[in-house]
Parts: sequence; structure tokens; C-alpha cells
Amino acid sequence: MSSHPYPFTAIVGMDDLRLALLLNAVSPAVGGVLVRGEKGTAKSTAVRALAALMPDVPVVPGCRFSCDPAAPDPQCPDGPHDTAAGEARPARMVELPVGAS
Repeated sequence: MSSHPYPFTAIVGMDDLRLALLLNAVSPAVGGVLVRGEKGTAKSTAVRALAALMPDVPVVPGCRFSCDPAAPDPQCPDGPHDTAAGEARPARMVELPVGAS
């Protein structure tokens, strides 16, 4: 993948997709976005472009499950965690293949 993703603001003609992605980024209560369409219609490009705009995520250093340092999960297999220190990592985009369950 290129280190410089296509700019999100340069994607045109996909207003509903852009709105859905932005709403999901602002409010996790939306619960996700299923992006589908014909091959070559910039679905992945739009998602990667938005992922590049997302802020860094605070995580507990060394935790495989990226627990929140402000409220670590007491049930985490890598815990117990210190609540004092955290580190930031870029938000990750996960791509699932067709038919994944």
C-alpha cells in the first residue's frame, strides 16, 4: 500500500458512501459500514483515505488487544495494566475478504 493514500476530499460522486464513513468515524454507535459495489468503484480507496485522517488511538504499551489506558479491561489476558502510561498508535483499517464470517 502506498504511504500517501488518495485524499478523502478528492473522492467525488460517492456522497452517500462518504457520509456513511464520516458518520461512522464520528459516532461508533452507528455500528459500522458495509461497503459494497462494482469492482473498480473506489470502495477501498475511500475507506483507506478516511483511515489516513483518523487520529491516533491511545493504547496500553505491549497489550495485544490495544486496551484503553484510561480504562483498561480487567478481563484482558495481557493484564492487569497500569493506568498511568499509554502510547499512541495509528488507527488501523481492517479489510475482510468476501465471505468472511
